[in-house]
Amino acid sequence: MLMSTVEMRDKVHQMIDEVDNTLLEAIHAMLETYQKRQEDDSVASYDVVTGTPRSASELTAILEEEVAAVLRGEFATFEDFQKESAQWNQRTK
Repeated sequence: MLMSTVEMRDKVHQMIDEVDNTLLEAIHAMLETYQKRQEDDSVASYDVVTGTPRSASELTAILEEEVAAVLRGEFATFEDFQKESAQWNQRTK
């Protein structure tokens, strides 16, 4: 006989209440890993240009690379931006 979802949840809760600490720690680690993957696989944002969905892990990787680039000195200052944007106006006149 097949159990309903409610019956399975009740049975699992009962079984967890009866396991020893070693198995409880293993179950806890497994559920945390599962939950993290579920959260990580969900869409956290979309690429502005292409509209491609991005997961939290993809965003983290992108941000880590951006921070590394800044630490390597690969960035533009506000003054650089002001000089460049001043040229934009000249091209349109």
